[in-house]
Amino acid sequence: MATEAAENRITPVSRQTWRRMLIIIFAILVLELSVGVWIYVARNISVPEIDISGVTVFTPPNDLPPFDLTDHDHRPFDNHRLRGRWTLAVFGYTSCPDFCPTTLAEMARLFNRLSQSPEAGQAPQFVFISVDPYRDTPEQLASYVGYFRPDFLGVTGEAGKLQRLNDSLGIHFEYADPDTNLPIRDVQHEPSIDHYIVDHYSGLLIVDPRGRLVATLLPPFELERTLDVYHQLRNHYEGAS
Repeated sequence: MATEAAENRITPVSRQTWRRMLIIIFAILVLELSVGVWIYVARNISVPEIDISGVTVFTPPNDLPPFDLTDHDHRPFDNHRLRGRWTLAVFGYTSCPDFCPTTLAEMARLFNRLSQSPEAGQAPQFVFISVDPYRDTPEQLASYVGYFRPDFLGVTGEAGKLQRLNDSLGIHFEYADPDTNLPIRDVQHEPSIDHYIVDHYSGLLIVDPRGRLVATLLPPFELERTLDVYHQLRNHYEGAS
């Protein structure tokens, strides 16, 4: 017993070792706390608020949740494809009788104007997100968006993935029978009729080069107005970075 007690007794050397370990642990805690405070300040204080009439601006911008879709060239389209440039995106479907073709025509005019500006080398990308994966194949999407502009990108994905993305943004979509205007069934299943319509979010999503949702703008997307909103947001956030 005496031998065991002697082995467990803390010697001067071991006390010094413990003291060093406590100092290291304390330093790590202080470092982690400092990093946390720095991240909070960077996200919430460094960028002042911007108020644009009629536009929902998120200050700080909202980080988009991870998503996994497919573009019209069968390539993966996820959060990484939003990094490095500004992105303007809308939800829709290629069988849409009125709103979607009108919106894409407005976006084509907007991007034609942007391509003529001195900032053409840093032009944003436009993404059309189809919430009708049962009819909108990648080939169908490529043909549809290409009609408006060859650099427009169409993306879609499994219904469950589209629903999760919509849910994370606080929006929704559903299929409906145009004859009765009643919902058909859950979006997780392909509707039993061919001529169904899709009720979906109609706003324009504006995403910064860090892949964060900066603002949403509701239609109509008048050229000068939309152009002004985009430039205000871009100048504000790039000037603050």
